[in-house]
Amino acid sequence: MSEINTEVARSLRVIKNIMVVFLGITILYLLKILSNLFVPLAFALFFAILLQPLVELFRRKFSLNLSVVFTTIVSVIVFLGLGFIFYNTVSSFIENRDQILSGVTAELKPIIDELTRFVGSELKENELKEYLSRVVPTDKVLSMSGSFLNTLSGFATELLMTILYFAGLLGAIAEYEKVIDYIMGKNGDEHSTASYTFRRVKESISIYIKVKTIVSLLTGLGIGLISWFFGIQYALLWGILGFVLNYIPYVGSLIAIVPPLLIGGLTADSISEFVFLFLCLEAVQLTMGSIVEPKMTGDSLSINTVTVLFSLVFWAFMWGTAGMLLSVPMTFLIKVILEHVADAGFFVRLMDKKTGKELG
Repeated sequence: MSEINTEVARSLRVIKNIMVVFLGITILYLLKILSNLFVPLAFALFFAILLQPLVELFRRKFSLNLSVVFTTIVSVIVFLGLGFIFYNTVSSFIENRDQILSGVTAELKPIIDELTRFVGSELKENELKEYLSRVVPTDKVLSMSGSFLNTLSGFATELLMTILYFAGLLGAIAEYEKVIDYIMGKNGDEHSTASYTFRRVKESISIYIKVKTIVSLLTGLGIGLISWFFGIQYALLWGILGFVLNYIPYVGSLIAIVPPLLIGGLTADSISEFVFLFLCLEAVQLTMGSIVEPKMTGDSLSINTVTVLFSLVFWAFMWGTAGMLLSVPMTFLIKVILEHVADAGFFVRLMDKKTGKELG
């Protein structure tokens, strides 16, 4: 009889695991097809976690509702201000694309002449410019700007959704223990496992976002100052780009140094100047990414490098560029959820920072 019960229990566990797998696949499918709804929600959640200290600062003198309103207003003003600066810089860059293309052509022409003379052919300047215009798709940029109103409309819709989510989540997170414990049926000083789990997620992601923001600011500032020092055009743009791209783990900061390095290489007076520019940009990237950020983050997330790289590819597939920016917080959220699934211990250990070399 006991053997029959054991078999039944084993079969039920297998069925349960299969249902959990199908449930996970269904959730991922919904996250993919409903990305227009979930991406603003994810951004709003992590911004709300990050700005909880500002809510608490306002709560010293105002009620929770007023604190949420003031925090939302301040956040929107700062975001729109940064967006305005970035938009003006990019617009200026696009407007001067012909001059930039002509400058690049003039810098490359002597090199191309030497190569074509070596192979016994000739490439005219207008032919080189036409070839570069095909490599750098300025026409595509223009066609995209033709549908600017549609793009702006879509962005405004997502921005409005993010702000609405953000305002609602600010208040909910400020009182998350009471809300979660009430939902889970806990009263008094007794806290539920769900509230403990959310506290862990909140604290760890808050540390990660704060550190990432500080490191991204320093990275963008470093790239911008180096670009300005070497006389590279649009140093502000490269600095802002470095700040934004640094939120993408590992590859973001590497991509950020490519544009100023290419432009600086074309305008450098000597090979030694180009090498010095490369060393300066790479020093910023390595110092911030390999020394400062790991030291400041510590073990707050406890996710190994392989998992971070895999999550980067996965969330890029799911949500595009937004997924790349959100890949680490979303993966940590999944890891914490899996820690409370009975048969998911293998996946939790696979994702943990102690896996692999770090165990030794």
